[in-house]
Amino acid sequence: MKINRREDRSASPVESQAVGPVKRTLAQDLFDGVAPSYDTWAQVLTVFQYLRWREFLVSRMALPPGNLVLDVCTGTAGVAMEIADHHDGRIVGLDVSHSMLQAGLRALEKKNLDGRVQLVQGRAEHLPFPDETFDAVVFTYLLRYVQDPDATIRELSRVLKPGGKLLSLEFDIPEALWMRALWELHNRVVMPIMTIPVSRSWHRMGCFLGPSISDFCKRYPVERLAAIWRENRIPLVETRRLLQGAAIVMWGTKRR
Repeated sequence: MKINRREDRSASPVESQAVGPVKRTLAQDLFDGVAPSYDTWAQVLTVFQYLRWREFLVSRMALPPGNLVLDVCTGTAGVAMEIADHHDGRIVGLDVSHSMLQAGLRALEKKNLDGRVQLVQGRAEHLPFPDETFDAVVFTYLLRYVQDPDATIRELSRVLKPGGKLLSLEFDIPEALWMRALWELHNRVVMPIMTIPVSRSWHRMGCFLGPSISDFCKRYPVERLAAIWRENRIPLVETRRLLQGAAIVMWGTKRR
C-alpha cells in the first residue's frame, strides 16, 4: 500500500513495486493506537534519549549523493527524516502500521520531504523489492515483532546491494548491576504506571515493552544477532551500546 500522495515518478525507482495485503499483526495492534502521540511519548519513555539514539544510528552511515536507502520499521518516519537531513539521497520508509505511516506522512509534508521520502506499508519478512535494490538498509526496534528474526535479517540482506551497509537500533538490557536495577524499575514499574493517564493504548504499550525486551534479549543476545548477520553476508559487525547498554546500535557492510 503506497502512502505518498504526490505523483512524483522521479522520487524512487521502486515506487511502482506492488505491495500485497498486509496481514494484521501484533505490531499493528500496538502502534495503531499510539501513532498520533508516538514521537512525544517515545522521547518521554526513553528518558529523552530517543532522538539521540536515532542521531547516532544515522551517524554510522556514509553515503555518496544519490544513494537509495530503505528504512524498515520506519513508523512516523523519524529515522527517514534524520537520514534526509544528513544525506543527499532518496529514502523508502516501510512499516506495517498504516496509522504510523499516516503520522509520518504529515511530518514529511511539514518538512517538505515527501518528495524525497516514499512511505510504503508492508512487512519486513516479505519486502516488496527486487534483490540488491538499496545502497543501505536500516531498521529500528523491529526484530521483537517478527516471528523469525533469522529469516527477516536474511530478507533485509537480500535487498541490500553488495558493499552496502546494514544498520540497526534496538533496545537492550544493561550489563552493570546498578543500571540493570534502574532498567527493571523503569520498564516494569514506571512505564506501566505513568502511561495509565495517557490512554488505554499507551498503557498497553507501557506494560508490553519491558517483558518484550527482556524476553527477546534472552533469546537473541547481541552475539547471536551478530552471528546471524555474518551468516547473511555481513561479515564485520560493529556495535555500540548506548545509555549504559539500554540500547544498542549495530552496523556492517555486505560482502561483495
